[in-house]
Amino acid sequence: MTNIMNQSRSEVIEKQTVIYVLSESFADPRRIDGVSVSENPIPNTEGIKNNVTSGLMKSDGYGGETANMEFQTLTGLPFYNLSQSVSVIYTEVVPKMNKFPSISDQYNKSNKIAIHLESSTNYARNVIYEKLGFKDFITQDTKNIKYENEGYHPSDASTYQFVLNNMNDNGQFFSVISMQNHSPWAEQEPSELKTSNDRFSSEENDQLSNYTCLLYHTDVATKDFLDQLSKVNKKVTVVFYGDHLPGLYPQSAFKNNPESQYLTDYFVWSNYETPKLDYPIVNSSDFTALLLEQTNSKVSPYYALLTEVLHKASVDKKDLDEEGRQIAEDLKLVQYDMVAGKGYLSKDFFIVHSE
Repeated sequence: MTNIMNQSRSEVIEKQTVIYVLSESFADPRRIDGVSVSENPIPNTEGIKNNVTSGLMKSDGYGGETANMEFQTLTGLPFYNLSQSVSVIYTEVVPKMNKFPSISDQYNKSNKIAIHLESSTNYARNVIYEKLGFKDFITQDTKNIKYENEGYHPSDASTYQFVLNNMNDNGQFFSVISMQNHSPWAEQEPSELKTSNDRFSSEENDQLSNYTCLLYHTDVATKDFLDQLSKVNKKVTVVFYGDHLPGLYPQSAFKNNPESQYLTDYFVWSNYETPKLDYPIVNSSDFTALLLEQTNSKVSPYYALLTEVLHKASVDKKDLDEEGRQIAEDLKLVQYDMVAGKGYLSKDFFIVHSE
């Protein structure tokens, strides 16, 4: 399977720069039943999504569980295969793992940077990124750090600027977790942007309007960021996704469409020509397989399996056929071996052979 996939793939991912952007609580409010918005709050993002591989991501949480989405994106290991008693993967599962795979493993330590303008110890991220061999973890605790706020939290524009400031001529991997749209939401500009739902309380509508204004600022900052990356003289791909919906909606908002509580936005953008792939709904654990496919990059046996999951056994499939069930079972066995097994998987299973 791996060799067959690699016959048609000519690129090696570590020669490119990859930026994973976990955009805090980014989810178009217009998908929620009964919500009306005075104007499109995310026109730039919508335009980007129309032109590149994009769609919706099925989140595992509502109003929280950011770190679990981050783990799945980095590792390709889905939360749905873990025990239902698990709350925070980073603190409850990772310490017991005999293998902690990450797309960042394809890169040299000097070219791996994580950025999260919050406390470095949140969800033990300082431990996680050290374990994954990142050279730098830029946080609120970083010496002499300076940034602007948008609302109560560090702005997305500031977060993106740290990426641009740390670009070099090599292939690099950035893990970026934004904070701007985290609760509480306090932003009333642009003042003409109003969002409401007739069934919400005045307090809920105020929160919704503030949140939507913050989304507008994310939209502008993201376009500016991609415009800057378009001028960079090396191959760059951005995987952008919302981790979960903001926890401001009452449960009644999802009554007619329960699935809408867990659907956020994603896109995969490159500063060079890549195909527009058709994946309307993905899991956060699908992103690396999707990235490798879009960039025509070679895979290890592990990423070949994740590609098969993306194609035939992911969350967009209502009923798996026999092949899909077998692929899903293979991933369960692989994940069990890493999380709670004896570590039978060979090192070769995770190696991408570039020849």
